[in-house]
Amino acid sequence: MSFLLRRNNPLAWAGWYDSFQRPPENPIKWPWVHIGDGDKIFINELEELVIPSNFVTSNAGGASYEFEPFTPNWGLEFEFFWPVSGLAIQAIQICLTESWAKVGAQYENISVVRLLHEAAQHSIRVSQFPNPWTSGSDKAVINVSSMSGSTQILRVWFENDEWIRIWLNGNYIGSATLDAGYKAGPTRRCIRISNTSMTGFYIRQLNTYDRPPAVPPKTVWTEIHSDDFERPDGAVGNGWTQFGTDAAIVSGTYAHTGTNNNNVGLLRSTGITSGRVRIEATVGTASAIGSGLLLCCNAAADQSLIASFQSGHVWISRMTSSVNGAPTYVDFHDIGVTVNTGDQVAFSVYNGFAWFEVNGVPKLYSGNVNVVVPVTNQFAGLRVQRSDSNSTPFRDVRIFSGVGF
Repeated sequence: MSFLLRRNNPLAWAGWYDSFQRPPENPIKWPWVHIGDGDKIFINELEELVIPSNFVTSNAGGASYEFEPFTPNWGLEFEFFWPVSGLAIQAIQICLTESWAKVGAQYENISVVRLLHEAAQHSIRVSQFPNPWTSGSDKAVINVSSMSGSTQILRVWFENDEWIRIWLNGNYIGSATLDAGYKAGPTRRCIRISNTSMTGFYIRQLNTYDRPPAVPPKTVWTEIHSDDFERPDGAVGNGWTQFGTDAAIVSGTYAHTGTNNNNVGLLRSTGITSGRVRIEATVGTASAIGSGLLLCCNAAADQSLIASFQSGHVWISRMTSSVNGAPTYVDFHDIGVTVNTGDQVAFSVYNGFAWFEVNGVPKLYSGNVNVVVPVTNQFAGLRVQRSDSNSTPFRDVRIFSGVGF
């Protein structure tokens, strides 16, 4: 079953649904095919798509579906039964590849949602594989209770083809941001499901569809404060509160000063308790030492969300102690991204998730951030530090409130 909601230039919205409510098919028929080695997939008399055990082979055999969503914001949901057991590590791999229907399709740089059974733990992992036959790296490891012995419902949402959010049985369990080379995209939104476990994998219904974006357009933001730091060197003033003493205005930037190795924070109250807040800044001369943007910070400056950048890397984290001195962080997500001199960076929180941008382009996302850091924390600002040398200074800063869209 399929639907087409809208087709125009440049967007088309579509969805594809299969309940497998038809007579048994062995071998499977279009729009499904079997790719790779192992026993052939089929539809059984219980109206289930069966992907047989393929534990002892290595060619990633399994089911491939022709159809794909049209837009970069899309979803995948399916109901499955997987009676897995035993001590061996076993997996189901849901790969994003080019469609089998494309002439010369390439199965390379594959992003994978893996259902992993281990003796003591089950997990759902977001991984990146150079190809179906080469081990890769995990972007997220989400431990879950057992997925065997009962029907499960998995939902995976993609934002801009790069941010993956996952729900199991209606419960949000985590997210991951893909590296640039592993993003989905046109002709790379088709699913290929392989079974490397000792038992069959049974899919009872599958739905893949376009969906509205969760990241809002820039029009939701209204600037409520800005500061260009263009005034004499010294204390910042202008309504800011500084936590720590070793920072000030230096040549039109907010920068760490002195020789003490520590962190200093610059904060102001936004009055925003809606969970929709954004901070932008232009960075000065780039340093290998980390600086950061703070949102949803409390008045004591010891509970906050923070986006930090350092040495070609970006983190979205929870700050769990005072920004003054040596704060501690619980990292949600990180990615390899370089921030250069003169770049404009931005950190946004909107309806429970957060993202970091460089020059207006989202680079890293995180979900459910306000579960641990409440939206009632009204302060926003900057963090600079010294670790034998000074961190990247800031040339200016702007704070925004957001509305719904």
